Amino acid sequence: MQDKLRVLSEWLHVSADELRFGTLSPSVKNQAGSLDTSALTMQARDMLVKYTALSLADRKTVCDVVLALAVAASVKVRG
Repeated sequence: MQDKLRVLSEWLHVSADELRFGTLSPSVKNQAGSLDTSALTMQARDMLVKYTALSLADRKTVCDVVLALAVAASVKVRG
C-alpha cells in the first residue's frame, strides 16, 4: 500500500501526505487576494514547478507576458 501511494504521489507531483490526508498547503497571497493552492489543477501545479525552475530573468519575462495578457483581457471586458 505505501509503495503504491509513493509511486502515485510522484506521478501526480504531490506529497504522499496530501494524497493520504488532503491538501494542507497554505494559501498563496497575490494582488487580487488569496489563491488557494489546493484549487489548482495538476496542469497548473506542473506549470508552477516549471516556472520556479526558470532563471530570474526568464521569470520576469513570464510575469511581463502574464501582466500584458491580464491588461488585454480587462480591456476586452470593458468594451
